[in-house]
Amino acid sequence: MGTRLEDPKVAKLYRSVPSELVSELRRFRAQYPYKRATVAGTEWHYIDTGPGEDVLLALTGAACIAEMSWLSIKHLAHRSRVISPDYPALDTMAELVDGIVGILNQEGVRQAHVMGGSYGGLVAQLLVRRHPDRTTSLILSHTVLPERQTAEQVARVARWIQWLPASMLRALFRLRMGKLFPEGQHPELALSKALFAEIVDYRLTKAQIISTMRRTVDLGMNYSFTPGELEGWPGRILLLMAEDDPATPQPVREAISAMYPQAQMRTFSGAGHLTVILKQDEYFGAIDEFLTAQPGPEEHSEGTCGPTSR
Repeated sequence: MGTRLEDPKVAKLYRSVPSELVSELRRFRAQYPYKRATVAGTEWHYIDTGPGEDVLLALTGAACIAEMSWLSIKHLAHRSRVISPDYPALDTMAELVDGIVGILNQEGVRQAHVMGGSYGGLVAQLLVRRHPDRTTSLILSHTVLPERQTAEQVARVARWIQWLPASMLRALFRLRMGKLFPEGQHPELALSKALFAEIVDYRLTKAQIISTMRRTVDLGMNYSFTPGELEGWPGRILLLMAEDDPATPQPVREAISAMYPQAQMRTFSGAGHLTVILKQDEYFGAIDEFLTAQPGPEEHSEGTCGPTSR
């Protein structure tokens, strides 16, 4: 479930990171140790910063490990109870989002703001459609829409990549995802790179990597989102995008904006896919402003939309 920064093999990954930042990560882990829950026979590991009535569900990216979003969790914990799960090796997106809602059930949480970044944005978009009554508001950061063409491409890769040894699969995953890290000497970028390396090398399983691909295929092949399907849901939406994000070029940003015409949208520049790291004040300022304007859980009425599939 986790690794120790004192382990020499892990510590080596952080050798270029300023010691004060490594200490910050160590304090975060000590303050918010993982919890466990079993939902529908699957064991889940998740961070819960509780207690608190105002709850935010933070959905991490394709690295599958909640701690990859530790900066967001740490910041948002000052205003909300944050629950952030790791993603177990479940092969369909419905299983994943229903399991996440199962964690909310076990924690006695009726409704939560839902924030998803990158791959987590795909998870969040299905969650609000399957469980609109559990979703107070939606924050989508640097993410895309499900797409059949992408799903078909991933399906072709997934058919052969599952036969690779775990070490080779991790190396390919690290190479592909590492392209989203911009060049530069920013100290917290160095920390993020080291944390990503730790997660891929020592925490992410082969089954988790493969299931991430299978869920992408499942979402793109079996679900079709339309702009009007959330009209009956009373929540508000915030889109956080970046004009220089290689994962979300202009046509992608235009498509997601058209999908959610009711959303507020903030577009950043100069930080690529990692605005949360390189432009923290602007990024968290936009989120804080959005959440401050939200009604409390008791004021939020239940939505009427449901899952859409094809």
